[in-house]
Amino acid sequence: MPCAPAPALGISPVDRRELLQVLGLRSVPQSVALRARIVLGAADGIGNKVLARQLATSLPTVLLWRGRFQAEGLAGILADRPRSGRPKEITSEQEAALIEKTLHSTPANATHWSVRLMAREQGISPATVQRIWSKHHLQPHRVESFKFSTDPQFVAK
Repeated sequence: MPCAPAPALGISPVDRRELLQVLGLRSVPQSVALRARIVLGAADGIGNKVLARQLATSLPTVLLWRGRFQAEGLAGILADRPRSGRPKEITSEQEAALIEKTLHSTPANATHWSVRLMAREQGISPATVQRIWSKHHLQPHRVESFKFSTDPQFVAK
């Protein structure tokens, strides 16, 4: 005996309007657009399997976003949850000190900081120094085009 189709998802007119507005934006990520289409289809009473087929996705995906909308509302589908991963081992104070040293000092017997020299000086890995320099667009090896920032709030910005 087949299961009864899921009931239509209850959605307020304000939420419907906001979801339609999200779908109209050109810059919205496709993952968020898919979530909005799933919720709108479920609100229109389209069955989960049919909705999955129409949107070229899987049934578990439809069930996930339908359930997430019921539990958390619009905020639950518009923003991604933080993902797991290795926690940062360097503090923001250490990062600020590295940037300060890069911008306002030079190593002994050298014209500019290299990744390895800075890593040795700060007691962190070269990959971490490279990651921080890339994040802040620092390139001390480019002497001709590198500009030292005189802004005292550079790290905060």
